[in-house]
Amino acid sequence: MNKPKLFLILGLVLLATGIEASEAKKAIEERITPVGQVCVEGQECAETSSVAESILSGSRTGEEIYNSACYTCHAIGLAGAPKFGDKVSWGERANEDLGRLVETVTNGLNGMPQMGLCMDCSQEELASSVQYMLDALN
Repeated sequence: MNKPKLFLILGLVLLATGIEASEAKKAIEERITPVGQVCVEGQECAETSSVAESILSGSRTGEEIYNSACYTCHAIGLAGAPKFGDKVSWGERANEDLGRLVETVTNGLNGMPQMGLCMDCSQEELASSVQYMLDALN
């Protein structure tokens, strides 16, 4: 094989390798791109999270809490959870004091973890979600 052909083949191989390395570098950069930002009070932030605002303002309704944290188990009765809107599965729990039910949610019971999967809920929000579920029984 003569030298010009050898250099041409070698050049093409190096070019292809460089393109693959460039693509790999782009893929790595994409995987390590930050997914969020920290906003310190008093600073302007590029984006304001409505979820963070609702958590801070405590404006989430019982229905919102139910849909985001309770629905998965209570919709189908997973792990013995009383089903949403089903008086039979709630049994005597439906007659318990709201404070007692909220205490159960806070501490967890049987298959239900502490805080009922709503780790950022206040006691008032937990109470409103329990009340929402109780109201669905009527």
